[in-house]
Amino acid sequence: MVQLSTLLLSSRAFKTPAITQAFINMLPDHHQYSEISIIVNSVKEGRLHPKMIALQTQLHALGFRNVTLFDVFQDNLDILKQSDALILNGGYEFYLLHALKSSNADQVINDLAQNNRPIYGISAGAIVLGPDLQLYQYLYPEDNLLQDKDLNGLKLTTTRIYPHFDQHAITNPGLIDQINHWENTHHQSVIRLNNDEGLLIQDENVKRL
Repeated sequence: MVQLSTLLLSSRAFKTPAITQAFINMLPDHHQYSEISIIVNSVKEGRLHPKMIALQTQLHALGFRNVTLFDVFQDNLDILKQSDALILNGGYEFYLLHALKSSNADQVINDLAQNNRPIYGISAGAIVLGPDLQLYQYLYPEDNLLQDKDLNGLKLTTTRIYPHFDQHAITNPGLIDQINHWENTHHQSVIRLNNDEGLLIQDENVKRL
């Protein structure tokens, strides 16, 4: 599926002025009135997770007035359907994908994309917007705690990313060879995103920020 929305992907939320401005540019001129939903991705704390609250606070500081922390297991999906923009937060990519599919939030997100609503994926949120989680099943099978077999992503873009590449390559020197091996084996390319980088995707045109 070719995505219709403008997508913004990054390793960390609003890490640079370029990423922040790209998000603002995705919304109407009177963006402060836009309804923004942040899909939280926390197994235990949900919307009470400090990082989720911090992201909401960041958006308030940018002038956005209507920012909802949305829990797919507790909140009504109708709230999500009214969003002018959607943010998928970071965390565990396997858990996030499982949560979206089991709650049917994945269908709502696809509908929003079909209606050209901008979507911002951060870390795990950026990963699940892509084709699948096969790379992560290869690298981190232990993270697939629920042993999900369906690893298809939301397929809003064909772009595959690995966020936090600079940080993870330091802590795991073998990561470079592992990703190279996966690319060569599967004949797929992976964009390695550092912590201070983002991608703006529109009609599969990819701009690195």
